Amino acid sequence: MSSIIVEALQRERALLRVKARILKSRVEDFEKRFNMKSEEFLEKFESGELGDDEEFFLWWSFLQALKGVEERMKIVESKIQEL
Repeated sequence: MSSIIVEALQRERALLRVKARILKSRVEDFEKRFNMKSEEFLEKFESGELGDDEEFFLWWSFLQALKGVEERMKIVESKIQEL
């Protein structure tokens, strides 16, 4: 039974890695386009310095999605280690 669970978690981990790579690529595109690291972008965006451009909301959403994927990957990794 635990081998089935481990296999399922490993598949989930593989999917999360793909999602993370895609999101990181999109984030890097924004960093290059706006010549700004994401950390700086977040500070400026969340303080209202950058305005309401749709591109900034998209960048912000990719960063939030990446954060969620990375958090989920940590959980999956820890579950795999437990089994």
